Amino acid sequence: MFKHLKYIDGTSDKFWEIQTAGATHTVTYGRNGTAGQSKSKTFDSEEACLKDAEKLIAEKTKKGYSEDGTVDADSKEKGSAVRPPTAASQRKEEAIAALKLLIKEARMADIIPFLEEYSSGNLEILKKEIRAAKRYWVDYSDLSKDPEFKNKAQYNWGTRGTKEQQRTVKLLALATFSGSDAGNWDIFYELLNQARSKEVIQILAYAKPKWLGGYLLQLVRKNDWQQIKYDNLRFLEQMGHVDFEPELYASSISSFNNYESKSFFELLTTDELTVQRDIPLVFAYETGIHSTYWNYNYQNTVNELLWDKVFDTLLKNGKIDPELIITGALEAQTKNWNNNLKSYFRKLIERMKLSENTVIEHQQQFFPLLHAEHSAVINFVVDYLKPFFSHRDFQLQEFLDWAEPIFMRTDIKTSLKTLLIQFDKLLKQKPEWQERFVSLTSDIFMISDLQLQERAAKFILKNQTEPSEELSGKLQLYKAQMMGTVAVDLKHLLQEDGYSEDEILAELNGQSSAQYSYQPTEVRCLNEAYEYPQTWNELFFKVGEVIGGSDPIQVEILMNAWVQQTAVFPADYQIQLEPYIKQLTGAYRESSWYNHFSGTFINMYYKPTVVYKDKDRYHNYSKWVSLMGSQLELLQRYRIDGIRLPLLSLPTHKPFWIAPSVLVERILAYQEAGVKINLLDLSIALSRTVREDLEGIEALIKQINEQQVQDVISYALGLDPMKVQQQSWLKNLLSSKDSDPVNWIGVWATVARTHHRDAYFEEFSKEPLANIPFAAQPFRPALKIEPTYYNGYNYTTRKSEQVYNGDKLTYHFPSYKQGAEAFLYHKDIFNRGNDTLLSYYLYRADVPYMHSLMPQNTESLSMFLTMGLNSKSDIGGKSSAAYLQEMLYDFFRFDQQSNLYLATSLFNKEKEVRAMAVEVILAAVNENRLDTTVLGKQLGMLLSNGYGPIGRCVEVLEQCRDISSKHNNALLQLLDVAFAHYNIAEKMPTNFKKIIEYYYDLMNKEQYHFPDDLQQVFGKLEIYKSLQPILKKIIK
Repeated sequence: MFKHLKYIDGTSDKFWEIQTAGATHTVTYGRNGTAGQSKSKTFDSEEACLKDAEKLIAEKTKKGYSEDGTVDADSKEKGSAVRPPTAASQRKEEAIAALKLLIKEARMADIIPFLEEYSSGNLEILKKEIRAAKRYWVDYSDLSKDPEFKNKAQYNWGTRGTKEQQRTVKLLALATFSGSDAGNWDIFYELLNQARSKEVIQILAYAKPKWLGGYLLQLVRKNDWQQIKYDNLRFLEQMGHVDFEPELYASSISSFNNYESKSFFELLTTDELTVQRDIPLVFAYETGIHSTYWNYNYQNTVNELLWDKVFDTLLKNGKIDPELIITGALEAQTKNWNNNLKSYFRKLIERMKLSENTVIEHQQQFFPLLHAEHSAVINFVVDYLKPFFSHRDFQLQEFLDWAEPIFMRTDIKTSLKTLLIQFDKLLKQKPEWQERFVSLTSDIFMISDLQLQERAAKFILKNQTEPSEELSGKLQLYKAQMMGTVAVDLKHLLQEDGYSEDEILAELNGQSSAQYSYQPTEVRCLNEAYEYPQTWNELFFKVGEVIGGSDPIQVEILMNAWVQQTAVFPADYQIQLEPYIKQLTGAYRESSWYNHFSGTFINMYYKPTVVYKDKDRYHNYSKWVSLMGSQLELLQRYRIDGIRLPLLSLPTHKPFWIAPSVLVERILAYQEAGVKINLLDLSIALSRTVREDLEGIEALIKQINEQQVQDVISYALGLDPMKVQQQSWLKNLLSSKDSDPVNWIGVWATVARTHHRDAYFEEFSKEPLANIPFAAQPFRPALKIEPTYYNGYNYTTRKSEQVYNGDKLTYHFPSYKQGAEAFLYHKDIFNRGNDTLLSYYLYRADVPYMHSLMPQNTESLSMFLTMGLNSKSDIGGKSSAAYLQEMLYDFFRFDQQSNLYLATSLFNKEKEVRAMAVEVILAAVNENRLDTTVLGKQLGMLLSNGYGPIGRCVEVLEQCRDISSKHNNALLQLLDVAFAHYNIAEKMPTNFKKIIEYYYDLMNKEQYHFPDDLQQVFGKLEIYKSLQPILKKIIK
């Protein structure tokens, strides 16, 4: 049964509906246009539920509710006192009725006559009704349950009113509202952009509002796309409705779109008030003048900017002071504005082609920009002023004072190279500046760039033959940051004549050279046990922890306890939970496991006897993450059936491990209670169970009655060989994927692959696991790098075409095949056809849960996440950091796939991901579990194929350097392998030289000699001319 009723009368505008489902009915009520509030009630039988629903419907109908919202007069009289209405109340009712009819019939011409007749004494009630009318006629609402208007809905949502009805509501609001009434309503700017229309002129003349300027400014600050056109703003000012507000006018004058800019050009260049008062505002407020084109045509290769033409015309005609532009454009560089806007102003200065005298006159306005945060500003100042360094009136001392901090900045290397060249030229004319120039140049050694440091060293050696106390002190301070042989070259200026080359290198190391060796060791996993909630207070606290947290294991703990501890629930537990239920209902979380949990928990609150299953496509995009739904379904069934036992897969120790003895004890508890073991649950449990604390376990296992359970537990713990019970291939083929014989094979296969990642198992080569990845043998297809394309539109040819979108890593995955539900390792390893793995369906918060399902063998998960998050260097976003976080666990073992994931992360566009990659490398080297050979091969392959910007990779490697001699040695080994597997291309990749320089610096610091087989590799690299000098140093 479903019934939807409405009550629309006077100030009331609400709905009430009821829907029955079996023995439960749900009542939803609230204001029309809102989702409302819901309450569910469960009865002993379906008949009792229907009877109560009919009773509630009769009560609402008696109160005046109806399907179309019309309130029956008799019901109103029965529900009210017999007192006769006063004249004032009758007048209000008459005004409200007239207002509703006016809106319904969209009689815009009658608005002013209506207000003249009814507004006196009724203004507040009319404004209240207008607000209600906006909610009903104008606002987007869920119309799926509104019989009268649902045909207007698109994807269930839409507006009830026609364009005329909505405009009537807006005009009524404009005619009656004050500034405080308008608040943050955004409906008026549309009317004000039609300021010359007859209706708007009449309404403004009637209302004479004084709040429009402040309202428009507030709107612009909130949403910069809600602009009022400049000509409309000037018209409103002329009519006396808007006062001059600088920020508003600056925003408006810069808001022309590309297609109307030409028509406004004359106004911008000829109107005196515009030129003298409003145009200077674009230098005072952040605007979008850098992105508005003059006479835009998509077929043009280059389109002229509107404001370039405006400023050129004004300057040519002498209508604007150049001083205003120079000062405004330079001051803009110091503000926290859009970088593209600041770039536009810099180009504007360049376009002006200032004379030498003008530049010298304004030089002090350039100097403070040397402290700008954005490197482009500093590069501009250095490049623009360099022709004037030798001018007699150029204030070089003040320039150098301002410039001193930039000599330590890593993001302005081009400017520093420029300054070194200029210093060298200036010393020929002004030798008295030698000491200052050398002192400033020495600060460059704080920058980790071999080429730049060598330039700085050459400049110092050329211009400083004898040591000085100040210079020696600075060089001593920077000695640890010196790269290559710079420290040796500057030895005599360091005033350490007694040091040999080897001693200097050892000093730079900070310790003796140490070798790195890949020797992963087994670590203990069962260190910290979980504590499960036992009391209601502990359960209640856990609910809040889960809702506010991001740990999926806490969901498992909560939901298992929820099933086990129902006896401790207080009578009013639902009332206590209401705030959490509201929080869950209204919250959105980018996590599929969390959505499975929230849907289940809400359902258990309202419909505790109904099993909830989240069928949302996107929540089940990953088959692994959807296992959270399977676990929660099983727990719901346990609760309904009165089974007070935890799932076998509930972790006992942090972060997700299960102790063998606890697992066996749970199985014995199932046995005693007569509860059948769910084989998917058992499979997850065995994947999480570690081979630790096995004393006395065999005696416990022998208490298990079912032989196959005994056998698989013993095999999982390494006590006995595999004893999988086979049935004929025909039976397997005909059996359901959910049948016990099929799922038992899945359990055995999961255990086998958990502990034997490289083995081949004949037992799983036939149905139901035939050709299933990771079942009979590891799934290791060839990695390919393929071009990607997207459908684009060529505006020149006016045709759709395929546009190249970079290369990506790819594996050939097989078509989807269920196999056995209890087998874990293959679930997401299948070909999705045209719907390739999409990173935006793989949420960051889901990765820890996926890892928790298969923590002892991560090969298939690493393959899946590499394709989903890291197949290209710019697709995974910050989600890629989640799996790197898992790699920080000391028990994590790197295989070929996880090394590929780590290698691709070095090129990720997100700094957070690259920073996490640094943490992983440092921790793995420290714990001797980084396989530099495998990681080096992957890195060499990625470098060979141009996977991502090499500069990002170098940034990661630089942050790993000089932690210790051991770390440096590991990095050298890594690069040895990467170079050996690098395929030399015809053109040298951008920033490849930085890796070579990085390698050379490490070699010098560690006194390292590269393997003999690299001699040939370095010889081949000499085809790149720019590498020849550094390669000669390496080979020497």
